[in-house]
Amino acid sequence: MTEARRYALRSPSRLWPFKAQDDIVTIVDLGAQKVACAIVNLTAPRFGLDTGARNIKVLGSAAVRSSGFSAGRIVNMAAAETSIRRAVAQAEGQAGLTAGEVIVTGQFDGLSTQIFEAKSGSGQAVNLKEDVQAISAAAEEQCLQERRKLLHMFTFAAEDGGLQSPSRTQAGGCEGEVDVAAISMPLKAVRQLSACFASSMLTVRALVAGPLAAGLAVTNSLERTAGILAIDLGAEATGYALFSQGVPLSVECLSQGGQHITGSIARAFTLRRFEAERAKIRFGSVAGNLMADIDLPITDGETGELISKFTLNHIIQSNVSQLFAAINERLKGDGYSMPLAGAVLTGGGSLLPGIRELASHLLACEVRTAEPVALNGLSAGSSLAALVGGCLYASRHQSQSEMACVPGIVSEDSSYASRISQWLRASF
Repeated sequence: MTEARRYALRSPSRLWPFKAQDDIVTIVDLGAQKVACAIVNLTAPRFGLDTGARNIKVLGSAAVRSSGFSAGRIVNMAAAETSIRRAVAQAEGQAGLTAGEVIVTGQFDGLSTQIFEAKSGSGQAVNLKEDVQAISAAAEEQCLQERRKLLHMFTFAAEDGGLQSPSRTQAGGCEGEVDVAAISMPLKAVRQLSACFASSMLTVRALVAGPLAAGLAVTNSLERTAGILAIDLGAEATGYALFSQGVPLSVECLSQGGQHITGSIARAFTLRRFEAERAKIRFGSVAGNLMADIDLPITDGETGELISKFTLNHIIQSNVSQLFAAINERLKGDGYSMPLAGAVLTGGGSLLPGIRELASHLLACEVRTAEPVALNGLSAGSSLAALVGGCLYASRHQSQSEMACVPGIVSEDSSYASRISQWLRASF
């Protein structure tokens, strides 16, 4: 095994370094139903050890009703700005300070992962310590050619017995090569997000893929090394991240979520959306094989007849089955099979009764539901998994030298005039 491959296995990600300094960071999670914000104090781990959530203290947090976001996209700039300002202002009030730079996470539309090989021009083994900037620049250039923005870059080594990159068919690869996983999103969407935050007098320090953040919050390092699939079931989008050797090999978002199930119920029974949502939460389940059918105290808006619980659950089960089938299809299309550690479900959709059993049947693997790891000062449920994961991500990215490995979103100059000029450049 070459030195480069030893380094890749020992430190699978150049973007998760265990180096830190005391810092205060603001994280914003954008969703179709809520915008959540957390202002955290990050304390440097002692002796260079990873202390996980123990070195994070939440100074202020807030979650407000979202407006202007749909399926991972901004559809109304003014409404989105209002939601962001309300969430950040409430968190600032609790923390007693003013936020300037933010780390933004969410189920962004158009997220994708590319696997490619980095080769040394001299034919020698790739030295990740020395060549990381060149690899990052090459990955960013490749993304720019496709009008995409590079968000994350991970290096890893394909090994027998685990998930392998579709681009590396030979076990082990060549001496002068190393595998790279690059996660990106459309450049247009990045500019729109930056302009939206700039209008709120905030500078986007980094964008974090929502499925990656949620995966960090509900899995541990051993599971990510063995291989695990993290699925975040949101309101209008569902994201998934497939981990192997501690690296996300496939990160994507599907434009299907809990609101689509609500819409199907509303159309089937001629209900208003809030009535359909209430019926789903109170009586809904993905278990359609009931021994005895029950009439619910809800009447069909068109016929006036009582709604059958079997019919309600059948609609929910059909929509959820389509979602898991789409995820399974995407993974198989990319050349991946289900990982050794199975799958973990989080997000608001994971609270549906019976969803774990259905997912286990459809994905043919062990499945569990999980809430994010607890943080000091924040009691978060499944719907805030991406926010907690954003805090964990930030705790490993405090050093400016390490942040430079991530292509910058906007200029570090946070003056008022600079923000206005950035907004003009991004908008016109």
